[in-house]
Amino acid sequence: MNRSPLDASDPERAKAVRRKVLERLKDVSRHYRALGVAMKEFGEQFDRTEFVRAAASDDPVALNRVKAVERGLDQLFNYVAELSALGLQLAGIRLPQDEPNARGDLRRMRDLEIVGEPLCEQLVRVAGIRNRMVHDYAVQQPHSLVHIRPCDAYATLVAPHAEPTIS
Repeated sequence: MNRSPLDASDPERAKAVRRKVLERLKDVSRHYRALGVAMKEFGEQFDRTEFVRAAASDDPVALNRVKAVERGLDQLFNYVAELSALGLQLAGIRLPQDEPNARGDLRRMRDLEIVGEPLCEQLVRVAGIRNRMVHDYAVQQPHSLVHIRPCDAYATLVAPHAEPTIS
């Protein structure tokens, strides 16, 4: 019995995609914990004012604390985007050669009722901030990142698979 459209059309590719999903799911936990530690450098509840002050600072130690949060968010969002694309490949909705489109993939997952509207919109908003952070860094306002906290994506998309296995 096939478990996904990709299993039916290309079982070897489906197995490789599942393996990649499991690798990412295992790695997400590690990076999520690291981001939590980086964010606690700005206080137990992530003091947004302190973060903005550090981002505007000339102190390299303060800037490195900011960069740890920025890189952590970037890494986790990249994983969420990749997991979305891989899931859509398994569903036969996306081809491996399709252009990357994290926001579009997230919205497709919402339309398929894989993720709810609030989580989808939160992740789409994070995607926009992440893109500005990565691609317009010289003009990015450090205070725009203060609206991001690790969202419920981890609990919703990853925690149920904390000990994933290939079957």
